Amino acid sequence: MAIPYIVCRKVDATKKDKPQLWYAVGKKLQKKGGKTERDVAHQVAQRTGFHRGVVEAVLAATGEIIEEALSEGHSVTLRGIGSFQTAVTSKGFEYPEDVLPHSVRLSRVYFKADRMLTLAVKRAGCHRIPFKYYFPEELLTKKMKQADKEAEQEENLLNE
Repeated sequence: MAIPYIVCRKVDATKKDKPQLWYAVGKKLQKKGGKTERDVAHQVAQRTGFHRGVVEAVLAATGEIIEEALSEGHSVTLRGIGSFQTAVTSKGFEYPEDVLPHSVRLSRVYFKADRMLTLAVKRAGCHRIPFKYYFPEELLTKKMKQADKEAEQEENLLNE
């Protein structure tokens, strides 16, 4: 399986004259939400033989335990998945004793994927979603149509 992407035009803000160039942009295969814990539980159940309901309960409890650990100031590392940690911030104060709990807030929860997970996803590679699916017909050039045709032929060869 490969990671799908589309091509879109963006301004390169690092350049003085700011030319518009074409870039690959990740394209999700769903409108919103992605895979849910129910979907993951179903797949884990199929691979392990555990009942889906048991797997869902374990996933729900895992989320609660991660929440509790992060709320207590701990980081959480799940081998094969990644690490969760928090970051806090406050406005600046002239004296250290003025930095009180009511002036400190959570700025974000960080997740860093496990190195092996990242490598496995990188090995999956990428594939361009055909231009014809997201460019209006009148904007498709001959080269774009040819690129779509070549990609389709290549995919057919891989699937044989």
